[in-house]
Amino acid sequence: MAEQREWKVGDSTLRFEPPDLVLVHTRGQATLEDAVSMVDIYRELGQQRPFFLVADLSEATTLDVEGGHHLSLHVRPEWILGTFYIGARLLHRALTKGIALAAHLSGRADASVLNKVHFVASEAEARELIARMRAKRLGKVA
Repeated sequence: MAEQREWKVGDSTLRFEPPDLVLVHTRGQATLEDAVSMVDIYRELGQQRPFFLVADLSEATTLDVEGGHHLSLHVRPEWILGTFYIGARLLHRALTKGIALAAHLSGRADASVLNKVHFVASEAEARELIARMRAKRLGKVA
C-alpha cells in the first residue's frame, strides 16, 4: 500500500495517499452499487492498514437508502482511524452519525466509533486534525 492509487466509482472519486489517507470526492448521487464498490476498496485497504477517510460531500446530492445500509453493515470499524466530512449538510450529518450509532448498538463497534466521526470546513482542516491524531497515536504531543 505504499503508492498512491485512484478509483472512479459512480459520481465519486477515491484516492489513496500513503501512508494512511483515503480521500473521497462525491459529486451527485451515491447508489447501492457505488456503496458495494466502495466497501470493496475500503476492505482491500483496511485489511492492509487502518486509514483516515476524508469525504468531500459539498457537491453530493443523495445516498441511496440501501447504499447507506450496505455501508453501515459492511464497513468494519477497525479499518477506519477517523472519518472527516467536508461540506456535510444536516441530512448527511444525521446519516453518518446514524451509521456510527448503528454499528455501536449492533455490537459491531464500541462506543469510541462515535468519536471517530468529524465534520470539518475544508480538506486543510481535516489534514491538520489527522496530523494531530497521527502524532497522538505515535505518542507524541501535537
